[in-house]
Amino acid sequence: MQEQQVRQFVERYLASFSAHIVETHPDYLTVKLPVEVDKDIGNRPFYWSWVEKMNIAYQPLMLTFAFHPDRMPEGLRAEYLHLGAARMQQIFESTKKHGRFLCMYEQKPASPSPSRRSTPLVPWLGLNLKVSLLCDKKRDILLYLGINMHDPRIVQDFTSFLFRLPLSPTIPDYFYTMDRRITVEQALAMAEQEVNAVLEQEDQNWAAEARSRLQEELEILAAYYEELARREPESAEKHSDDEEAEADCAEAAQAEEQPLSVPDTPPYAAGQAYVEQPQSFDEFRSSGGRILDFLRANGIQTTPREEINQKEWRKSTPDEERQRRMDELRWQHEPRIEVQFINGGLFYLSSAPPLLSTSQSKKAAKSPVSGRIL
Repeated sequence: MQEQQVRQFVERYLASFSAHIVETHPDYLTVKLPVEVDKDIGNRPFYWSWVEKMNIAYQPLMLTFAFHPDRMPEGLRAEYLHLGAARMQQIFESTKKHGRFLCMYEQKPASPSPSRRSTPLVPWLGLNLKVSLLCDKKRDILLYLGINMHDPRIVQDFTSFLFRLPLSPTIPDYFYTMDRRITVEQALAMAEQEVNAVLEQEDQNWAAEARSRLQEELEILAAYYEELARREPESAEKHSDDEEAEADCAEAAQAEEQPLSVPDTPPYAAGQAYVEQPQSFDEFRSSGGRILDFLRANGIQTTPREEINQKEWRKSTPDEERQRRMDELRWQHEPRIEVQFINGGLFYLSSAPPLLSTSQSKKAAKSPVSGRIL
């Protein structure tokens, strides 16, 4: 997105919430955030929790957005808004949250006549879907489906058709809406059938190639662990020698340990009780004492090595490691298909979208929907 596109998107976002624009300039704009926008992009959740808990009037947050890094406003605390800015990402998330589904009506000037005073609006369910072909590579197919809920049928490239219509969230005068003869669940079933039909027309070689690459990776992994198993006896013998040497070193270190030396009791007068003064760890270290002696002197018991439960720290066997890596390869290379719902809406239209042929539908799916910003 270019600077002008970022500004256009932000202005449309603020206008959808009826935000109050305090000052507008070719290089920046100052806006007073509404409640919904403030909660989404204002970055003050503790303030809103306090306002809602105390039930008091809130103070609206005012922000200045600049769209040109070289032309920042003087005397104002402005924030440069661009595609990678954190605030811009918050605006995108807020748009997804509030604009994931909508209801719009086609606006047309109506001329009432004595014979017919109203015009019908047909309900259409618009769905924008992303079909992902996943393996160690990824390919996305965007589908813009429109489903007639009065006279059940489905069309593709529905979003491009909507961009050419004047739409509004309020129903126009002298128009009425027709009944829906199918439910949303039935419309979704029709959309699922259309997605399956589109996938059947796609080249299926990508899945075969992915399975071929998976088999090659599994064979390489099997050859590696076969070689590892062949060399395991030699490494086991070497490991036993290392354990014996480590045990000898541990015995020698244990023999060198000296018992904790306790200072002689200083002379005290008759009848005066002896009270042992606590010694800090720093004082003990400064006097040349060892950490283990300090722990023992302060009543901290040490656990013998043979009593330590090391089952949770057990080293994985070669078979377990091999199985784990095979599962990772299958997760990465196994071909699969995921369908994600982007956004949608219920549209009441007096115009009808054109029916596209199969070749035209495939061509429309590969082309961009529109130059307008969604």
